[in-house]
Amino acid sequence: MNIDTHIHLYDPEAGDFSWPEPGSPIYRTVLPPDFTKQAAPHGITRSVVVACTTQPEQTKLILETMHDDPSIAAVIGFIEAGSPDFIEWYDRFCEYPKFRGFRFICTEKPNEQDFRNAAYVSGKRANVLEFLGSFEGIAKMSGLIEANPEVNFIIEHFARMQTDAKTMPPAFMQFLEDMSAYPNVYMKTSALLPLASADPAPTDVSCYMPVLEAAYRAFGEDRCLFGSDWPFLELKGEYGTSVRATESFLASKHEGVLEKVMRRNAERVYGL
Repeated sequence: MNIDTHIHLYDPEAGDFSWPEPGSPIYRTVLPPDFTKQAAPHGITRSVVVACTTQPEQTKLILETMHDDPSIAAVIGFIEAGSPDFIEWYDRFCEYPKFRGFRFICTEKPNEQDFRNAAYVSGKRANVLEFLGSFEGIAKMSGLIEANPEVNFIIEHFARMQTDAKTMPPAFMQFLEDMSAYPNVYMKTSALLPLASADPAPTDVSCYMPVLEAAYRAFGEDRCLFGSDWPFLELKGEYGTSVRATESFLASKHEGVLEKVMRRNAERVYGL
């Protein structure tokens, strides 16, 4: 069955975590059975759980309490890219077979510590680094990508492009062209609903076709991954809308594309 490569699971009362904020509709305990209830009716039975704060203690909590749930295929931690504790936390988390790497926020050009941290995961089982940020920020990571061809770099959330825009800005299109030139860079079609300008997000799946087409044209059927950004997407809409929009787009392509983007690419990139 299919894989959602971007969900968040957490217990906000289990530690002093920075997200979600108290008072938010998603400030609640979110566990694997909650995900299954949302996703299984849409043919999605496994997930990649992505930590949602840069505090490594949250990643530690996910691995300690949820690692063995069958609905969890992999776990991606969250840490500052240049953290001097990166390697120490990485080694600790690698004790868990489902740990696959870290995400980090991209705003500035990588420094020497960033390069050392990225090089440390190169060629290992947990060799995924995910980029969170605007396309302007992620574009600054080109040197890090070039230096680490054995790391799988994944761009999250369309690099924060507005997902219901009718046309894509030339600067964003150039970013896609530049990033897709690296064979070890992948695009997650995550946060389709949260990044819509409308609130609630459109339920008409055609509204999302321009951004999906731009990502697909750049990265192709082998380097796009489905992700929802659940439960954050609940602030704008329903889980099913994200799945329907993605699958409707993929169904317009040739046979086999849907299976790749919804499952097989994730299995390959995350080593599942």
